[in-house]
Amino acid sequence: MFMKARRRIVALSALFLSFNLTSTTQTASPQVQPTASTGADRIVLLTTVINKKGDFVAGLQRDNFQVFFDKEPANIVDFSDTDVPLSVGIVLDASASVVDPGSGRTIRRFMNSLQQALTKFLETGNKSNEYFLLAFNNKPELLLDWTSDSKSIVDSLSDVRPKNNTALYDACYLAIEKVQRGRYPKRVLILISDGADNNSTYTFRQVREALGESDVLLYSINFSHEDSAGSALGNEGQEILKEFSSISGGMFFYKKDGVHLKVSDATSVFEIIATELGQQYTIGIKPQISNADSKWHKIKVKVNPPAGGLPEMKGLSVRTREGFYLNHR
Repeated sequence: MFMKARRRIVALSALFLSFNLTSTTQTASPQVQPTASTGADRIVLLTTVINKKGDFVAGLQRDNFQVFFDKEPANIVDFSDTDVPLSVGIVLDASASVVDPGSGRTIRRFMNSLQQALTKFLETGNKSNEYFLLAFNNKPELLLDWTSDSKSIVDSLSDVRPKNNTALYDACYLAIEKVQRGRYPKRVLILISDGADNNSTYTFRQVREALGESDVLLYSINFSHEDSAGSALGNEGQEILKEFSSISGGMFFYKKDGVHLKVSDATSVFEIIATELGQQYTIGIKPQISNADSKWHKIKVKVNPPAGGLPEMKGLSVRTREGFYLNHR
C-alpha cells in the first residue's frame, strides 16, 4: 500500500502574480457537461476572469461575455456566477522521483506539507463538495473513495511513502473516468506530480484525448527538488503537465518568484485553486452538432468590461478550455 469578497481577492493578488501559472491565454475553467455527444447537448464553460493586477474579477453579467465556437459566435443559453458544489479528485504521484533521494526525513516533510495544504483547502471549500484520493507509483491505487469527510482525506495520506516507478498516464486516465461519475456537474482534478511516466499502459495521447472529450477541469502542480529542477526530464514533465491543464482550462503551477516550487509552497497553491473555483462564471452554450461528429472543436471566450467601470475592471483576460472532441474514441 502507498501507503465575494473583494478583500479576499485582493489579498491573493500579489501571491497570484508571484507564481508561474501556465494555461491558455484565455480565462476559464471550462467544463463540458456531460461529454457533448448529441446536437442537443449543452456545453458548459467554467470561466475565470482576471484583471491586469492578477485579481479574480467578480460581478460581471451575461452581456459582458462572448463565446466563439469554431470561430463563429455562439448564443449563451445559461449564465451563473454562483459558487456550486464540486466533485474533486486528488491525484498524488507517490513514486520515488517526487522527493529528494535518501532521507526519510525529507519524505515525512513532503507528506506533512501536503497534509497541511489539503487541510486548509478542504476547510475553505464548499461544505457540500465530495472528494476522492488516488495515489500512484507502479500502478494507481484508490486510497479513499467519494467522501465529504475532510479528516479522512488528510489521514489517508499518512501511510503514503513515495517509492518505485511512475504510472502517471494510467492514473490520470482512471481519475478522469472516475471524476466524471461524481455527483456534481462541476468536476475537478488536482494532480500533484513531476510529469514523469515510465510504467503506464495508457499513453500521453490517450489521456489528452480523454480530457478533450470530458467535462473535467485539471489543475497540475509540480513540486521540484534540486536534483530535478532544470533537468531534461524535469522540463519534459513540465510540458506534459502544462498540456493536460491547458486543454482542460485549468492551471499548471511550477514556479514562484522565478524559482521552482517547493512543497512548502503547497498551502499557497491550494489557496489560489480554492479561490478560483469559488469565483468562476458558468456559461452554457448549445451548438448544433451531428451525432457522427468526431472532430476537435475550438472554443474561445471573450470578456467586454462594463463601460465606465472601476479600474479593476480594466485589462481583463479570460481562461477557458481550448475545445472538445465528440465521440473521438
